[in-house]
Amino acid sequence: MAAEAEALARRFYEAINRGDTDAALALLADDVRWHRPPDVPITGTLEGIGAVSKMWSAFTGSLERFEIEPTGYESEGDRVMARITMRGAAAGGGGDFEFSGAQVFRMAGDRIAEVHEFRSLPEARALLSS
Repeated sequence: MAAEAEALARRFYEAINRGDTDAALALLADDVRWHRPPDVPITGTLEGIGAVSKMWSAFTGSLERFEIEPTGYESEGDRVMARITMRGAAAGGGGDFEFSGAQVFRMAGDRIAEVHEFRSLPEARALLSS
């Protein structure tokens, strides 16, 4: 299960990084739950592919460039934690950004059922092992 779950997370990041939001969304369960940290522009829990799609559009719509670089994976059952670095550039010369953290995916079959975003690895690891 861990190898399949990690492969699914990798496919998600590959789709995002090539700018193929539709392919990334196709990997999500219809009733996906996406948990955002409190210190980001769009925060709280998003429910369903439509809400996640709106979040991605709002977040990336003002960017000239955006990527998520996974720098390592840890797996536990149906969950995968990806250590990540997000990078981008605001459109119109608004400047570059970069920050690191983690995303924990819970898989359900061949779909991503839930995503939690974290700024800290200890918090992400705590969820991974719970």
